[in-house]
Amino acid sequence: MMKERNDTYPCEEAVPLNSEDPSYLQPRQPSSRKLTIVSVLLTVSLLLNIGLLVNNFRGKDARHDLSPYAHLPRDVPTKYNSHSPFGLGSTTEEDRAIAWESLDSSAGEISLDADWADSHSLPESAPFFWDQDRRIYLLNGHHSLHCMRKVRRAIVLYNYNRPQMDSYTHLVHCMDHLLQNIICEADDTPFYTSTTSNITTGLGQERMCRSWDRLTDWANENTACFAYINETQGVGAVIDRFRYCPRGSSYLGPMREYFGYAGDWFRERPNDIDSLPRYWEGLDLVEMARKKGEGTD
Repeated sequence: MMKERNDTYPCEEAVPLNSEDPSYLQPRQPSSRKLTIVSVLLTVSLLLNIGLLVNNFRGKDARHDLSPYAHLPRDVPTKYNSHSPFGLGSTTEEDRAIAWESLDSSAGEISLDADWADSHSLPESAPFFWDQDRRIYLLNGHHSLHCMRKVRRAIVLYNYNRPQMDSYTHLVHCMDHLLQNIICEADDTPFYTSTTSNITTGLGQERMCRSWDRLTDWANENTACFAYINETQGVGAVIDRFRYCPRGSSYLGPMREYFGYAGDWFRERPNDIDSLPRYWEGLDLVEMARKKGEGTD
């Protein structure tokens, strides 16, 4: 059977080495079609390898730039906006103040497993009231938000001749904290600029940012049951701010026992804005009166 197949379809091995067949003695030339196919395959292979290399380098860059604790990549393209709701994008002082004060800085007070903290070379911190195997930490981003809001509040109140709500010492601390963060970050993004308007500097320029929402989600997963109640007035004891454990949390039991609450006692964590004096009310009337006095609209 094999012999029949070889006779019918002779292969190279079936031809005697001493054959004088001219067609056998001449080198075979590959067809142009075969050359085209090989060229295409080589090109495709080259492109695929280049793509894999680029993706590999990008992957390494993204992994290298992950935040060290929550592991957040810079994967949020964000255009710089000098007219956001927190700035000139708000048409009233009240809207601008509410936008700022509605941001959640309380979530940044977190509790971390002590062993996890040690494995990440974090300094030892205060023990968490409701679980002695955990420690209390304050996320730098939320601390910066807390401070920036205080500084902004002081500027607004000064501008409208209203009594200050935060101590001068605390404001000095906050400005120092923000400055140290700026210097530590050493952000080298070159913003385009204008010789006629400072407000246009970097306007619309895109940067890659980390997700603030994902950071807050990570913070809530490591809750310390904290809320900035009476932020500007203070509280009788700091522990009073650690009563707002999530529903179903294992921390509810120890917290209730400490405060002497009933077994079903529960309070949603209040928003930062809810415990503040409403200092923004009436500011726009003052501004209107100013403009009227200056003869401007």
